[in-house]
Amino acid sequence: MKTIALFGTSADPPTVGHQTILRWLSHHYDRVIVWASDNPFKQHQTPLPDRTQMLQLAITDIKLPCNNISLHPELSDRRTLITVNKVKHKWEEADLSLVIGSDILPQITSWYRIEELLTQVKVLIIPRLGYGIKETDLASLTQIGGKFAIATLNAPQVSSSTYRVQKDSGLVTPSVREYILQKNLYNATIEDKQKKIKTNSKLKQTANYKSESLADFKVGVDNVIFSVDTAYNRVLVLLRKRNDEPFNNYWSLPGTLVRQGESLTDAAYRTLAEKIQVDNLYLEQLYSFGDPGRDPRENSDSFGVRYLSVSYFALVRYEAAKIINQSNYGVSWYKVTEIPKLAFDHNEIFKYGWNRLKNKLQYSPIAFDVLPKEFTLNEVYQLYCTILGENFSDYSNFRSRLLKLGFLSDTRVKISRGAGRPASLYKFDSKAFAPLKDKPLLFI
Repeated sequence: MKTIALFGTSADPPTVGHQTILRWLSHHYDRVIVWASDNPFKQHQTPLPDRTQMLQLAITDIKLPCNNISLHPELSDRRTLITVNKVKHKWEEADLSLVIGSDILPQITSWYRIEELLTQVKVLIIPRLGYGIKETDLASLTQIGGKFAIATLNAPQVSSSTYRVQKDSGLVTPSVREYILQKNLYNATIEDKQKKIKTNSKLKQTANYKSESLADFKVGVDNVIFSVDTAYNRVLVLLRKRNDEPFNNYWSLPGTLVRQGESLTDAAYRTLAEKIQVDNLYLEQLYSFGDPGRDPRENSDSFGVRYLSVSYFALVRYEAAKIINQSNYGVSWYKVTEIPKLAFDHNEIFKYGWNRLKNKLQYSPIAFDVLPKEFTLNEVYQLYCTILGENFSDYSNFRSRLLKLGFLSDTRVKISRGAGRPASLYKFDSKAFAPLKDKPLLFI
């Protein structure tokens, strides 16, 4: 029977540490299957297609005889069980080992349908410096039927997050580094930027001017305001139509320049309050967008005022949010699947916010900031279905998993809404959730 190591990784970006692990796996297994994936516990910096391409480059950079390693993007799924089912369908008789780092070991018991997953794979634990393997975690894995082995390898203390913080070009392979530079990912290192300047005549002409002049910024806030409409199974985003230049008559995200003495968050709330009336909402800072030239008002010849956008995303329920009519501009809800070409770089900001919302919903209780104070479990389920898609989970598994987490309290009140039996009303218990706040959870 052939042995196959299954190695899924965020690859954001893949590092020389990933290569070290792949080389070891190549020498200990008949085949190594690799894919890039969206980890629901993480907030990814780059889209999945870019991470998949970088992972392929990193694999290609591994020298022979490691020719039993192959990338399979079609296996990528946020749920490992679904990936493994795909593998079992393709390699029916193989002996499968799922590769995880020792930093992941404490999380694995909370994975989606973990007991079923462990009937199909063994777990191979890769020790990572700084993340000791605890006997209690191994005991928990064994208690739910897990079989495991510990690799005779100490992976180097190199991680994707280390690269994103330090921008040390030595942490990634030359091919991956070149891809990052070409795509302008992770705010390329000073060294890489200098190399790019030397090969770009236009930048070369202005490089000295840029390095000696400090940018004069105006700071704005742009809000990606999502509303979830469970009645019609749709998610919408609020847009406003501009009535002045630049981008006159274009739709854009609601935004504002920050006022004197005003905090960024206050500006975000002010913009939101000027557009809609709503009682329950979730609001979070998203990302900062400040590339040169993102706003046509910037004078690229004299390097005048730059426009920095600090973006936020918000979530409300459609039926609970009312648009405030104002005569000087149009405001409207658009389906997230039907977004027009927006002003400035607002399409990019929207996509960033949409990905953050879907990821955030899977590991944090933001849904309960949006729902009424008392709600049924079906109302929670419908909100998740509308945002993540109807196939994200069946109701019984969703209900069971949510109640096991222990932060919903039953009010002992039942309510009838339409046909069917009366349903119990629940409340979100913030005190019960407090001890879990900093732990890796997967709500679904």
